[in-house]
This record gives sequence, structure tokens and C-alpha cells, in this order.
Amino acid sequence: MRAAFQYLTSLLFVAIVVQVGLAGFGAFDAIHKAKHASVTKKTIEHGFNAHTALGTIIVILLLLAFILAAAARMGRPWVPWTGGLFVAGVVQSVLGMASTDVPWLGFIHGIVALAIYAGVALLAHRAWTQARTA
Repeated sequence: MRAAFQYLTSLLFVAIVVQVGLAGFGAFDAIHKAKHASVTKKTIEHGFNAHTALGTIIVILLLLAFILAAAARMGRPWVPWTGGLFVAGVVQSVLGMASTDVPWLGFIHGIVALAIYAGVALLAHRAWTQARTA
């Protein structure tokens, strides 16, 4: 189960890096389309569809990491850490949805994204390095 956990945390890390790239694509896709025509809300949302879909997948993977850590009885700090990251992922999803109506929440959405990125990076690193030393 530890090997599955290692690969899952690595997959999460890669998915989050791609997620950041998709956010950039969505923003610059809207700017590009604005050069050639008027931009509607639907046009902007279209550029963020992949970002939204991958965000949902990431939250599911975070839940799976939490379940795996608990099922493997990995204990502290693994179970609380993965649980906290899952909660942060849910908060991130809510912020993403709410930001369309309350734009300043988009700032917090970006900051929480950085926290999740750092948390998953640390989790993956520790999952691989602590397994080698064990």
C-alpha cells in the first residue's frame, strides 16, 4: 500500500503542475479571444473547462490519498496531512466557484493553490524518501 501511496502522491504533484498551466491557458485564451471578438462569459468559461475538470479529479485523488493513508494505517503525520490536503482541495473548489461572483476570492483561490502545491510536493517527497530509509 505504501508503494501505491508513493505513486498516488507523485500523480497528484504532476496533476497540480498541469492544473496551474491550465489556469494560465484559461486566462490567456480569454485575452487572445478578446483581440478578435467580444468575449462572453461562456467564452471565458470554455477556456477554463479543462482546469475545472482536472480540479475535480485532483480533489477525488486527494480523498483517495486520505483513504489510502488511513487504510494502510500509516498514522501520523500521513493521515492528518492527507486529510488536511483534502479539506484544502474542497475549499479550493468552493473558492473557484464563488470567485466568479466575488472576484477578490480569486486571490485567495490562487494562494490556496500554492499551499496545496507545496503540501502535495512535501507529501510526495517524504513518501519517497522515508520509504527508502525505512
